[in-house]
Amino acid sequence: MDTTSLLVTDLEVDTALADLAVPAAVRAVWQLLWESEVTVDEVLALDVLDAELDDRLVVVREAKEASVFEVGITPSAASVLRELIGARTDGPLFHLDGRRLSKARVAAAFRAATGGRSVHALRFTQKAKERGTIRLSPVADGHHEKTA
Repeated sequence: MDTTSLLVTDLEVDTALADLAVPAAVRAVWQLLWESEVTVDEVLALDVLDAELDDRLVVVREAKEASVFEVGITPSAASVLRELIGARTDGPLFHLDGRRLSKARVAAAFRAATGGRSVHALRFTQKAKERGTIRLSPVADGHHEKTA
């Protein structure tokens, strides 16, 4: 099975994350997907109370494989989430216009920002990189190189 279409380069992700035309909440979701082992559904189900930013953790309560687990996040992601949360003390972690952010909106925005890539490419690419089965070209031209 050719999985090249499921891969995204670091440059594509960096470019998408830097696109200020995309709402901060959407970019924060992308960042968590890129930097952690959570699924889109798990990220979008997070509430403000699930973010333990001083410990750089999010608590996933609606997980596919376990009832509750903690996921470490990077200092960068913690900083982005801190700004996103602001003074809020409850409610959905990721929201726009007072409503929980939807998977469809996150996916459509990622396709638009990356020329058609699936939002699932964020997680798939990271897992492939961790396994050492791919090495991505730094150029976002769609050409990917497999390692031996």
